Amino acid sequence: MKSLVDHEERRQIRTSLEATIVVEAAAGTGKTTELVCRIVEVLAQGRAQVGQIVAITFTEKAAGELKLRLRAELEKARTNSAAEANRCRNVEDAIERLEEARVNTIHGFCADLLRERPVEGRVDPMFEPLTESEAREFYEEAFDSWLQRALQKSAEGLRRSLRRQSKD
Repeated sequence: MKSLVDHEERRQIRTSLEATIVVEAAAGTGKTTELVCRIVEVLAQGRAQVGQIVAITFTEKAAGELKLRLRAELEKARTNSAAEANRCRNVEDAIERLEEARVNTIHGFCADLLRERPVEGRVDPMFEPLTESEAREFYEEAFDSWLQRALQKSAEGLRRSLRRQSKD
């Protein structure tokens, strides 16, 4: 049997729903599991509707996994809360409307917000985020341009030093 030294902290994540909690832990320690349990409990208690849930990750893979785990835990909660009418109704509603939850990457979340409010964000509502390679190319061009301007304003000794090729 696995013994968790952080059992109390995990319990707080799941049950202290009125508190804002920051969880800092290494990869593979169960952060996503605890986040999913917390979201399910918030929904089951009726503290929020599924459309009010926002869960942000860094990668598309992690966002997809989070959605799958959230659905699985809601299904489990439906079975476990059959005796409690309100709880069961809340869970069933969450399952039916799960796609309304904003479970996304930070980039996807920001893009959604900008699409909802393009005038305020001063963006074309039909914009498309850059791909990773496009973003890298854009960054390199912007950095090179900045560096050239900075070199023009710098002392000759610094310019000469920065123009030298580094020896790896």
